[in-house]
Amino acid sequence: MNNFKTTIGIEVHTVVNSKTKMFSGTISNHNDPVNQNINEIDLGLPGTMPSVNDLVVRKAICLANALHMNIADTITFDRKNYFYRDLPKGYQITQQFNPIGTDGYVEIEVNGKKKKIHVERIHMEEDTAKQIKVDGRVLLDYNRCGMPLIEIVSKPDISSGEEAMAYLTQLKRILTFCGEISDAKMEDGSLRADVNISVSLYGAEKYGTRVEIKNINSISNVSRAIAYEQQRQASLYLQGKNVTPDTRRFDDAKGETVFMRNKEAVDYHFMSEGNILPIALSPSYKQEALRQAKYTLEDIVKTLTDLNLDKKIINLLLDDYPLYKVFRKVIYETDDAQAAVTWILVELVGLLKKDNKTIEQVSPLKITYIIEMIKILQKGSINAKQAKTVIAEIYKDELAPDVIIKNHNFKQIVDPIELDRMLRVIIDKNFSMVMKNKERPERVEKMLLGQLMKETQGQANPVVATEVLRKILAEAK
Repeated sequence: MNNFKTTIGIEVHTVVNSKTKMFSGTISNHNDPVNQNINEIDLGLPGTMPSVNDLVVRKAICLANALHMNIADTITFDRKNYFYRDLPKGYQITQQFNPIGTDGYVEIEVNGKKKKIHVERIHMEEDTAKQIKVDGRVLLDYNRCGMPLIEIVSKPDISSGEEAMAYLTQLKRILTFCGEISDAKMEDGSLRADVNISVSLYGAEKYGTRVEIKNINSISNVSRAIAYEQQRQASLYLQGKNVTPDTRRFDDAKGETVFMRNKEAVDYHFMSEGNILPIALSPSYKQEALRQAKYTLEDIVKTLTDLNLDKKIINLLLDDYPLYKVFRKVIYETDDAQAAVTWILVELVGLLKKDNKTIEQVSPLKITYIIEMIKILQKGSINAKQAKTVIAEIYKDELAPDVIIKNHNFKQIVDPIELDRMLRVIIDKNFSMVMKNKERPERVEKMLLGQLMKETQGQANPVVATEVLRKILAEAK
């Protein structure tokens, strides 16, 4: 492969977070029962008139800004004409001639080296119906038909699977953190990536033959698909064979790309969408849209860095927006970043991994109970070991922390007078040992606190108990 150069461009379609579809008031939710969310506008029935979803336009402006793009002053829509079973109207409404964003970039870092991947354009359009294959038949679910999409088209600046992963990872972070533009979940289909890849000998004047790999379902599989296709195309060249301009898919189980169809030039007969007049985007409208985003990705990273979190934890949060929201909520409620790391990113995430679940499957009530538990721990009413039992039972049974503490008799002894009385009894019983080890005060302290913990079954608060013991020992000198 050292003799070959790889050139990669990626087209991303992301479903925009919106309650309604791109050009109709139909509910936009592909998880509802099949063929429930559709109306006459989605089907393009005679006499229907599309209307543009204002929220999607605003979120597209936020995305264009986050990608350092030129934002159009006027947007128009066009018809992309083709006939296929997933397109009931016989055309798709898109932005061919006047996209909302042009000439931007995403900055990535691979192996310590930074690089800008240029983004040629972003444009708004509507999705097609979903095809489901059952027993050799193709069934259609029109819930997805008309859902709002933004297509993001990179320039062919990517040269490896690692760079492709870094680009998609950074793009996903921008989509989720900058105004919640999209869920950007590849596993749910709200982010879909098509990879265009060609391999050519170094020094060749032209790019190699371009092959398209459609609808890869995870960022890691993008890298795997690229690696396989690099080897496949290079092998064909070394055998003196031609690479054909195919459309292929990635077989996850086999780890290889599979032929779908020959890639042929198609004339889509693009024409202006006559039912939607040009829309002027005034400077005040753009500014108002950008205010809705509130924070840039750079702002989020700086905030996390200022909390003295290490890079691994920051990346964990940036790659899981729902987890980040819970993390921020815990910090807001407890004013303790380290507690949020310990009890959310370590303990709770550990419990979720064992069950192969995500943070989104944790009820809001459980999060509230975990916050209550942290506050109880901050007061010293339980210790860290007991808190591990509490959080496990909150997660498993959704019990309130005070109920769990009562059930286990975990309540800490924090009264200095009571601890003083108990420690003096222990000292009297071990007086000879205390006198023997006066030259090793740390050993004496450890031994006496151990006895106290044993007698109280761990209920003595270690911080208060240590302060009380040191006062007693100081008096005895």
